[in-house]
Amino acid sequence: MKNSLKITNQVLISIVIFVVFYLFVVVSNQMQGRMTQQAGTGGRSLSEVLMDVGRSAENAFYSFLELVSDALGFTVTKDTKKQDVGNYYKKLAEGIEKAIGELSAISGQTDQSDKQSGKEGNESELNKSIDSAKGVLESLKINVESLKGIGDVNVVGHAHNAQGVGTAAADVELKKSLKALQEIVKAAKGAGVPEPKGGNTTLKVGDADNKEGAKILSTSGNNPGAGDAGKAAAILATVSGNEMLDSIVKSKEGDADTGVGGNADGDTSAVSFAKGGSSNNLSNADTPKAAAVSGGIALRSLVKGGKLASGAGDNATGGGKEVQGVGITAANKLLVAVEDIIKKTIKNVLEKVKQEVDKARAPKATGQ
Repeated sequence: MKNSLKITNQVLISIVIFVVFYLFVVVSNQMQGRMTQQAGTGGRSLSEVLMDVGRSAENAFYSFLELVSDALGFTVTKDTKKQDVGNYYKKLAEGIEKAIGELSAISGQTDQSDKQSGKEGNESELNKSIDSAKGVLESLKINVESLKGIGDVNVVGHAHNAQGVGTAAADVELKKSLKALQEIVKAAKGAGVPEPKGGNTTLKVGDADNKEGAKILSTSGNNPGAGDAGKAAAILATVSGNEMLDSIVKSKEGDADTGVGGNADGDTSAVSFAKGGSSNNLSNADTPKAAAVSGGIALRSLVKGGKLASGAGDNATGGGKEVQGVGITAANKLLVAVEDIIKKTIKNVLEKVKQEVDKARAPKATGQ
């Protein structure tokens, strides 16, 4: 009996030691994670990092990333609803608003410190830089926030659950999305970020003619075939998200009204493809740009009311689930490109402010 109790006590002690050690490891890992996240900023706020002459512009950008860490890196899955994309942009806009607030805090701090140290001469240039940065960020915030109503309760890449044509995205939201993306790219250009580059790849690559892939954007006419979803995926594989974004922002607002009224060609825009048209007009030629078709698929997949056409029943080849997969891939490519240009814009803006802050707060030379 005593031996049994002795063994039991030893087991209990071993369990306690194991639990304590396990908790120690968990807590240590959590602390290490926080330290890693804050390594570039020292755990300081964006305004504090910008005000610290010893910190780099890169540190300031890391501080901004912390403000939007719960939004960045959003990825669409088969269960993601279009309205979830809108919530992502809403959170991103809230993070930009916080950054604007941090810049306002810097302005107040530098006003006081410059007057006390006799550096009023630097104050004007710094305030100009801060005001300019706030202007860019405000424009960015407004247009990012306008995308919060982009979607509805349907999943991204919503497709017909049987063989049949699709449905055009809502005109109002399609135009609003176009305007927002155009303004985001415009703000980026103003901040020194290169505009997205377009591509010249058409729907025919080598001997592969994938023009029928555009039929998943049809809103009238003959239904897509079972192999058309695969051709749409092949079109999408030939372009980047940047090329898609370029094709979208070069579209015109009126394209959301007209769609593809005649045979599609090399000048047919992404928004026209998103609006759709008859299957014959969409797939008549192999000359349309792959980026325009892909951009159209992305917009149809993301914007309220849009539904892609299917070549078969949901679970069959070329059916709803396969078509949705094409829509998801297109949407993710576009979302990554848009987020990337937003981050580059903010990074450039913060770098300029940081340069002016460091200049204003640099030690005054003797005799000046």
